[in-house]
Amino acid sequence: MEITDIRHDWPEKAGFTLVRPTGIEIYTFLHFMNSVEIEISRKKVTVRPGACIFYAPDEPQWFHSDSNLTHNWAHFAPGFRVQLLRYRIPENTLLYPRAAEFISGLFRKTEAAFFSNEPFREDLLEAYTTEFLVRFSRAIAEENYSPAVSRADREKMQNLRHTVLSDPEKHWTVPQMASLASVSASHLHALYRAVFGTSPMRDLIEARIRYAQSLLLSGSDLPITEVAEHSGYADPYHFIRQFKRITGETPAAYRRARR
Repeated sequence: MEITDIRHDWPEKAGFTLVRPTGIEIYTFLHFMNSVEIEISRKKVTVRPGACIFYAPDEPQWFHSDSNLTHNWAHFAPGFRVQLLRYRIPENTLLYPRAAEFISGLFRKTEAAFFSNEPFREDLLEAYTTEFLVRFSRAIAEENYSPAVSRADREKMQNLRHTVLSDPEKHWTVPQMASLASVSASHLHALYRAVFGTSPMRDLIEARIRYAQSLLLSGSDLPITEVAEHSGYADPYHFIRQFKRITGETPAAYRRARR
């Protein structure tokens, strides 16, 4: 299997730095939702939101985010180079695919399949990987760009999403989000779904669960009630129900299985 690990819309706190001076033995894909400083060919540059890169095996990796970070990432086996060549996707190069919102949605499905034990799991992962490469290749060639949503509205939704997903513990409401984006609540739903393929609240719930996952794996041994509170839940039982519905496990089981 090409994929060795994958996460969608993964959160990190402000000040997060990844340092791998000699890289790792497999491919690393990164897709940043916010601006970060990154090192390419021993030079540090600041990239704008939406930047992507495929790090080749053993290629040094470094990036730093001053603000709260949200990003998609995946690891692929060394043989993945064949696929990148086939779809004309360069390695170790900053890329800005057009209308790249599809990455989060596709990675959401791929991550769920990756951690499942359902029949034909390998076939599904291969299909998702192929879809990702085809759409990504088209996006960097600007063949997949659709003007259905204006550039201004797209950027407005991207900025809103980064603000909300960077602070999942805040008790957000749809009217608050709409006010932040200077649109009506109904228009927010239409724009958000057109750009990201999901609703604002569904996106927020999944972001809270991802943040909870990172807290559960942080090594801090926070009680489940505190994990719930830090993830934006006043009711820990509601948190446990939503966590299990999305991940298939209770928070306690999730922590035990991965430690």
